[in-house]
Amino acid sequence: MSLPSSHSAVLVAIDWGTTNRRGYLLDTNGGTLDTCEDELGLVNVVNKEFSEAFKLLTASWMEEHGPMPAVLSGMVGASTGWVEAKYCSLPAGLDDLAQNLQSVPMDSPVWIVPGVRTRDDIHTPDVIRGEEIQAIAAGASNENLLIVAPGTHSKWIQIKDGRIVWFTTFMTGDVHAAVLNHTVISQLHIFNSVVSPEVFALGVKTGYSQNANLTHVIFGARTRVLFKDLEPKDVSGYLSGLLIGAEISGGLSTLGTSFPKISLIGSEHLCALYRKAFELCGADCNPVTESAIGKTYIDIAKRAGLLECRYECL
Repeated sequence: MSLPSSHSAVLVAIDWGTTNRRGYLLDTNGGTLDTCEDELGLVNVVNKEFSEAFKLLTASWMEEHGPMPAVLSGMVGASTGWVEAKYCSLPAGLDDLAQNLQSVPMDSPVWIVPGVRTRDDIHTPDVIRGEEIQAIAAGASNENLLIVAPGTHSKWIQIKDGRIVWFTTFMTGDVHAAVLNHTVISQLHIFNSVVSPEVFALGVKTGYSQNANLTHVIFGARTRVLFKDLEPKDVSGYLSGLLIGAEISGGLSTLGTSFPKISLIGSEHLCALYRKAFELCGADCNPVTESAIGKTYIDIAKRAGLLECRYECL
């Protein structure tokens, strides 16, 4: 039996989220040979035909390179997804994820990465699903790193020696959308995709310093417009600043004074906003690339023995 070269395709990996998904065609070293993405996220799969959606994304790769295993992560493994992949407890690293992969009934071997769960100091449960891959990949070359993944639900994840040791969630994006569209503030704001740096900075500083009075200062977005302190077109940017500033205040206060190096994962736009916000709050951070994402998927597959299936089929 001859094994594939280091540049042969051996694994399909898919980051399958709520509204979109991204696929990676990987070689044995975790190098990315090809990528593809579409908007067939969890909520957009008609009648929960996940097997057909999977084939739609991967068919051309399978035809060109032959059958190979696939590792999926993200909301596809939620209770409302394709097949539920249970949660690992902290601390969680590559071995923990590999040992708890959930198989999917398909003609070809398909596996879903589990999420990770924890409880905070007041025993409130918290979960991540999908961000565990990104966080472990980003922290692969760091002994101690704090990953901040902004989004609808912003995740703060601490990686130590390659394992997730702590995380927490902030509903920053969800709250922004809810306040902007479903409260009295919705009657005052005018849609504007351009965020004023000055208005955003005012929001960040206010949210950071008034975290304990967050609902009060959110109402201030309305009164600032009423008394001409804020233009209706700047309400969204101000509210973004408020909520991000409050998030940073809450996150850093939980970690204490000796928090690790901070890195950002996410869209370029959101990472730019958060980087500026951290700077305004006196903390440095930098965005990270996806360069280690493929290697993380490959490492999980190797630890679970999935690539042996690929070799046996050749």
